Amino acid sequence: MKKLLTLLVLMFLTTTPAQAKDSCTTVLCMAGMLQGSGVVSSCSKPVKDYFSIIKFKKHGGISFSKTFKARGKFLNKCSSNNGWGDKINKKYGRVI
Repeated sequence: MKKLLTLLVLMFLTTTPAQAKDSCTTVLCMAGMLQGSGVVSSCSKPVKDYFSIIKFKKHGGISFSKTFKARGKFLNKCSSNNGWGDKINKKYGRVI
């Protein structure tokens, strides 16, 4: 019984690493948005990942230029985006 309790405690204390945001999935989903498909249900998380990237000025307030650059950098992590990253970021990069 003590071994089982120890095992359970270790399971609860051990955390799994956070999943990294997948830039290629985001590009795919947002390319559909850009073409007028809207956000399909399976794309809500990747789209949220993109819009959750927000950068701030040193003394508060949103920096739209830094946000634009950070979002573009995220999309361009997907090496096979065929220019979609720039198109997406041009339209949505400064949208909060």
